[in-house]
Amino acid sequence: MNTQRKNAAIIGIGLLGSSLGMALKNSGYERSGWTRRPAVTQWALEHDVIDRGYAAPEEAFSDADILILCVPIPQIIEYIKQYSHLMKPGAVLTDIGSVKSVIEQAALSANARFIGGHPMAGTEKTGPENGFPTLYANADVFVVPPAGAREEDTEEVEKLWRSIGTNTTRINAAEHDDLVAHTSHLTHVVASALTLATLDVDSEAKRRLRFSGSATGFRDTSRIASSSPQMWREIIDHNVPAVVDSLRSFAKRFEAMAEQIQAGDFDGFEREFGRGKALRDEWMKYKKY
Repeated sequence: MNTQRKNAAIIGIGLLGSSLGMALKNSGYERSGWTRRPAVTQWALEHDVIDRGYAAPEEAFSDADILILCVPIPQIIEYIKQYSHLMKPGAVLTDIGSVKSVIEQAALSANARFIGGHPMAGTEKTGPENGFPTLYANADVFVVPPAGAREEDTEEVEKLWRSIGTNTTRINAAEHDDLVAHTSHLTHVVASALTLATLDVDSEAKRRLRFSGSATGFRDTSRIASSSPQMWREIIDHNVPAVVDSLRSFAKRFEAMAEQIQAGDFDGFEREFGRGKALRDEWMKYKKY
């Protein structure tokens, strides 16, 4: 019986890639990896993030049984175009990108054996040193097979994610991009706007006073405003219609609450606030936070 472990190659060893490598330890896969900075690949070897590293992306693509692109969206598209043809027969290409339609189109154009993926996990931090092995524990992962994809390829991607304790859901690319615009992309824009509305005042004295008056409530609601501006520019730039729709939906609800307050309709305001509390409490139970 062949007991050789499948080689899961990670391209990009930042926060998400390093956390994936850590999580895959003892999962049954051989962990390999490549990133643009050789010093980071060496760091990953020394910190038991991967079992072996590659000197070039071509080596990873040609050697992997399943290859996971853990890089920003522009690089995902670039690497699919440049290197996916190097993959050996039967090998599966996947990714962790936050937008799926544009990546899927690149994969179809390259005739890649590709199944999209998107783990709903992360932090506001970046870099491999901020990775940790439980980042994906109990996370929901969207698996996004293109039309006509092989069932065994989809199952291979699901198997990898389930091996580290995640819950997988199949969805198509258009549904995914609309969904995450409302559940992820919107929240990052709102957190940034909230931070600006609270702290972007016209004098240092006022700002210091706002700093003093902002405590745990502001900390919790603004946390993801500390995320990478470049990364979020790239994500939103590839999902504009859905993000604009989500922002307009939010603006309507926000304005409705402002009108209730201005009109003195505090019964209506309390009802809406209560609905929000109930929905968040239900979500917290679902997520087991």
